[in-house]
Amino acid sequence: MEQMGRQDPQAVAIVEAALILESGAAGDFDRLIVVTCTDEQRIARFARRQQLTTQAAREEVVRRMAAQLPEATKIEAADFVIDNSGALHRTHEQVRNIWPKLAQAARRGS
Repeated sequence: MEQMGRQDPQAVAIVEAALILESGAAGDFDRLIVVTCTDEQRIARFARRQQLTTQAAREEVVRRMAAQLPEATKIEAADFVIDNSGALHRTHEQVRNIWPKLAQAARRGS
């Protein structure tokens, strides 16, 4: 990210990391975007990605969620929230709405 910033001080870099708040690293970033969905969707998506049964996926997702801050706490800390529980085009709309704000902040250097 430092190299990107030297090459283009107005660049927007996005880092995907589930445990930014838990690790204490949130202060290293200018903005925080939290992406949410329902617990059932989280389980179904994990099951598909990992090729697990729904029950095995549920157990693992519940275990992982227990090690994380509650979603409400993450949402409170967020600058932006993307609700990924609906149709994909709705998620795209939310991203398209956030992107200009991120780009503007990068241009201002804030």
